[in-house]
Amino acid sequence: MVVIQVSDRLELQAPYHPVLPHRSKQIGGLWLGAGIGWSFPHSQEEALRALCLDIWGVDGTRAAFEDTVEIKVTVDEQVPYRRVFEAAEQPIYLVGREIAASLRSRRGARPGRGVRFMSGNPRCIALPSIWLTTIPNGAVFLVRDVPISALDRFRDDIGGAGHVEVLGSP
Repeated sequence: MVVIQVSDRLELQAPYHPVLPHRSKQIGGLWLGAGIGWSFPHSQEEALRALCLDIWGVDGTRAAFEDTVEIKVTVDEQVPYRRVFEAAEQPIYLVGREIAASLRSRRGARPGRGVRFMSGNPRCIALPSIWLTTIPNGAVFLVRDVPISALDRFRDDIGGAGHVEVLGSP
């Protein structure tokens, strides 16, 4: 995810996130297709960078991605209503990253890009009127290329629902 300054606009090249279209349009964003991404007027740079911080935990500068680490997440969501590692009719996202998504057939789930499950694979639970993407307690997964500046956001978003360990040196 990066904000690029072009002569007449700002361009946001970013992976899909469910809130991105609505939030982008609120600040004057226009979708120009997969090759370019979202386009914004220069006057909205501050709002665009705030949007990036809110979704991805970084401001969209290339410098934010110069120092990255791999993290290991252990799921331990011991509550009756799961808020972090279960999503109704959509993928599971953490800090703007798709962690797991149900297959279109609703017969299973897959990890997101840059995510590798070590144990406890994601699942799709198909109920009569709804389907859920879920990651079971005890699951362990790795997330590659996490900007160091976004580590605290990962920890905050996971909260008491699991444990985050940085692999290697931050």
